[in-house]
Amino acid sequence: MAVTLRVAFTEEIDEPDSALEEILGQLKPDELKAHTLGILYCCVEFVESGVATHIARELPFDVVGMSSMASASLADKGLYRLTLAVLTSDDARFATVSTAPLSADNYQQAIAEAWQEAVARTEAPACFAIGFLPFLRDIAGQEILDAFDAASGCVPLWGSIASGSDMTYADCCTIHNERAEQQSATFALIEGAIEPEFVVTSIPERNIYEHKAVITKSQGCVLSEVNDTPVLDYMHNLGILFNQGDQTTIPLMIDYRDGSQPIALAMYAFLDDGSILCGGSMPEGALLSLGEIDSQGILETAQTSLDELLALTDKSGFLLCPCSTRFMMLAPRQEDEMAVVIERLEGAAPYMLGYSGGELCPVKAEDGSWRNRFHNFTFTACAL
Repeated sequence: MAVTLRVAFTEEIDEPDSALEEILGQLKPDELKAHTLGILYCCVEFVESGVATHIARELPFDVVGMSSMASASLADKGLYRLTLAVLTSDDARFATVSTAPLSADNYQQAIAEAWQEAVARTEAPACFAIGFLPFLRDIAGQEILDAFDAASGCVPLWGSIASGSDMTYADCCTIHNERAEQQSATFALIEGAIEPEFVVTSIPERNIYEHKAVITKSQGCVLSEVNDTPVLDYMHNLGILFNQGDQTTIPLMIDYRDGSQPIALAMYAFLDDGSILCGGSMPEGALLSLGEIDSQGILETAQTSLDELLALTDKSGFLLCPCSTRFMMLAPRQEDEMAVVIERLEGAAPYMLGYSGGELCPVKAEDGSWRNRFHNFTFTACAL
């Protein structure tokens, strides 16, 4: 295998040196190969206590990561954990970078500059990248993904928007070595003979309305008209009347009509002109249908993703990012999805799961190429 995946974790939230010792004891750094990358998920308390940045600073390799609502690995799961996966290889190489703090005025330039900085430290074109984005109220995750595609030439990107201790995202951050930032993105470029596979599962077919409509007016992530009808009128005609805030629990299934599988996106906010701000791109001409998310569907789609992963051969392990909405909507049994992952993957392959504030995962188009996509409500995985 071109790359080996190892995993370690700690629940030591107060003593940085003790937490580092625990991580190093599980990783056995002397057994790592020539090139190594760390990927870290943790609850925000590990950032506030300084444990996360102490570990990332002291490890003998670069680390990228994010705060996460909950995580799982090594037959253990929960909210108050720091989980570290390492990719180690004699052949593959890794280059990490973080952006300047992103704003609506500079994010495109900042991402382009960060990409070029990372490329300057590589010897060959990146085969794919792993990225963690900040949660920003004035820049959509889709816009950051679009800027990444423009800078990289559409290198496949897997990763996540950081999540926090609740759905306000007030305390979430990205991590790059000793830095924990609330407004910066961080990326790891990966070069070498690695052929990642990506798995995306969102809503069971039985929970998707059969009726499909055409997006007829939109701009970026803003949806205005469906079937030449104002979008709220279209929803009302289907019998959907929104209460304050409940639009975020109704998935929109979008078929981009390029041969790739439809993806699930959330409705974030109603705008003054009657349009809806959505989680991802809403291009005119795409097909739209409505979905429903429930506990049974969450666990069913997790099983579907795990079946796909376990059917893959010659993979050293799995990185998993389900949507944090899935975790919240499983209440009061919020850890059930992580329990399913542990039951299926423990002993089969190394894995690490962290809950996402918005999923970045390529999907395969009709011509066999990967297309970067932003997702909501979705269980995403990267197999290496």
